[in-house]
Amino acid sequence: MKITEGLKVIQNGWIRKPRGFRVKFQRQTETGIESVYSPPLEAVPLNSDVTAWRYAWKLWQATRAKAETEAPGTLYNITVVDDQDHPYPFYGTGDFETYNPKRLHGGDDPPAGDSNAA
Repeated sequence: MKITEGLKVIQNGWIRKPRGFRVKFQRQTETGIESVYSPPLEAVPLNSDVTAWRYAWKLWQATRAKAETEAPGTLYNITVVDDQDHPYPFYGTGDFETYNPKRLHGGDDPPAGDSNAA
């Protein structure tokens, strides 16, 4: 096999390295549910999945009691996504985690592997 052919095989089969991470969640508002990213899409993403997961975990810890009230400002389906908005597995287990999972009416369902503990 020529090197150029081998490089094409590698490029097609190689695991892509994300260029950043964001915490994605749904927030209860007065009128419904909105999807939110932190940092916002127009801002520089976090450069570490560990940092993103710690941030997601802290958001969960700060909002899990409020999640039972369904009051405005409540955060649901807190998870980490990569730069292409794909769910990113928790670094400690390799599982896809979702904090404060909630099935939303007419909206996105929580990702598979829902949990409330990391």
